[in-house]
Amino acid sequence: MSNLENDLKAALRRVEPPENFTERVLARLNDPVREPSWWEPLLALLQPPRIQWVALSLLASILIPVGAVQYHREMRQRAEGEMAKKQLVLAVRVAGNKLHRVQQKVLEIGRMDTRL
Repeated sequence: MSNLENDLKAALRRVEPPENFTERVLARLNDPVREPSWWEPLLALLQPPRIQWVALSLLASILIPVGAVQYHREMRQRAEGEMAKKQLVLAVRVAGNKLHRVQQKVLEIGRMDTRL
């Protein structure tokens, strides 16, 4: 037999219940239902499987707004960068046009000097 089969047989073998099991189950059934106190649901959140969900929820409730603010800042910074780029391109064009005019005037004056 393989180890898996042995493990399955061991896990599925019949186990006798502890003594007084039936009496304890019947006693719990006959107990009046009591109202849980206000802090018992809070303690239930701290049980191992639920504490992970609580932690993940808290983490998400913190990270999502922080991420949204960071995204908004990044978009605003990008828009400001694009605007600065457009202004720079315009300034370079204006300067280039002025330099071209000055160069034309200098060439024109140089031609006039050579004619004399």
